[in-house]
Amino acid sequence: MKKMTLLISALLLSACTAIPVKTLYKLATTDPMSVDPKVIRTAARMPDWIEPRVNGAKLEITAQTEGAEPSKETFILQAMPLALEQSSLELEAKPGFNLYVYRVNPADIPRLEAFRDSIKAKKAAGVKIKGSMGAGVDACYKGELREGEILVSNYLRLEAESGYLPVVVDYNLRQAVDGKNLAELLPPC
Repeated sequence: MKKMTLLISALLLSACTAIPVKTLYKLATTDPMSVDPKVIRTAARMPDWIEPRVNGAKLEITAQTEGAEPSKETFILQAMPLALEQSSLELEAKPGFNLYVYRVNPADIPRLEAFRDSIKAKKAAGVKIKGSMGAGVDACYKGELREGEILVSNYLRLEAESGYLPVVVDYNLRQAVDGKNLAELLPPC
């Protein structure tokens, strides 16, 4: 039985971005049905005048069977102290930028596992399923919206041993994304 495809989108963007080859390989060879939700982490690096919105970090899992509407679950991610993941992300620190780390809220793990179990049951019954998993952080700006590039990065951890994978590195938010303008993507806080 084919593995369910794993697709990670940073900042919930579906625009074309340069995902590192190592990350693409890891995502293509990872079965999301086998990932332990307790070890999933996402991290975001953004300029220090930008901050995550309240409840802005999300994990979305979508499953679609042939001829049916997609079934989607959204999980609001829980912020973690950077100090707990500092050693894994120390190479990603840059002056003028802040790092933020998130995990699946422990209270949501039973719901995530139930959703995953329902997908596994359908697959075991021979139903073909396509799926995706996306993680991202919605942000806002403090003070005034500054000129120039607005570079953001997103990282994902699927297993504790391999650490964080760079998903999107230094993506410029000034580029159009899915027809949205910057004001839609990055409102004032």
